[in-house]
Amino acid sequence: MPVKTYISPDQTKQFVFFYKFDCVFSNFYPCEFSAQEFENDVEKNVNFNCSEQYFMYHKALLVGDSEIAGKILKETDPRKMKRLGRQLSMSKKQLEEWSQNSKEVMYNGCLEKFSQNNVCRENLFRTHGMRLVEASPMDRIWGIGLSHHDKRCENEQTWRGTNWMGSVLDKVREELWTKSEYQQLRLEIEKEIVETRCKQLESFSH
Repeated sequence: MPVKTYISPDQTKQFVFFYKFDCVFSNFYPCEFSAQEFENDVEKNVNFNCSEQYFMYHKALLVGDSEIAGKILKETDPRKMKRLGRQLSMSKKQLEEWSQNSKEVMYNGCLEKFSQNNVCRENLFRTHGMRLVEASPMDRIWGIGLSHHDKRCENEQTWRGTNWMGSVLDKVREELWTKSEYQQLRLEIEKEIVETRCKQLESFSH
């Protein structure tokens, strides 16, 4: 998996940096899941092929653009989904509303993704006790505004971004970690020492 783990000498900092699209923690990672959605006051089950699709679909719903929402659902390339989301015409009020709600939308999408996919959930559980960090030098909102190659990423005090994505994933992990249906997986992960979990995360490929 394209991640880099970091444990400080005193072990007070344990970070999992992710930074490529083929990582299970990325919104671009191919992963099928479904969710109950309301569109035009009608509840329906909607299938998604990645969390980026879920995110951009809800952005289109907020604007009320059913045409772009439909195009997003038909798309298979997450990069094109993102471009479709950027094409949405949003008023100042809608921009403010999306800014306030986008983190919760991302949380809901990731909760569905990791609860419905065994491979994704197993890797997420391996980060328990660590902090997930999106090492994107281009994103200062969802990421930390730094590359995983930058030594400043090893200290959150020198991050240049808010790491919303990492925080969302940490919250999803803790939500799922306590659920009884995942007790067996949790027990298996707890048997692994931190160094083993780090190696598993860094070597994983799908």
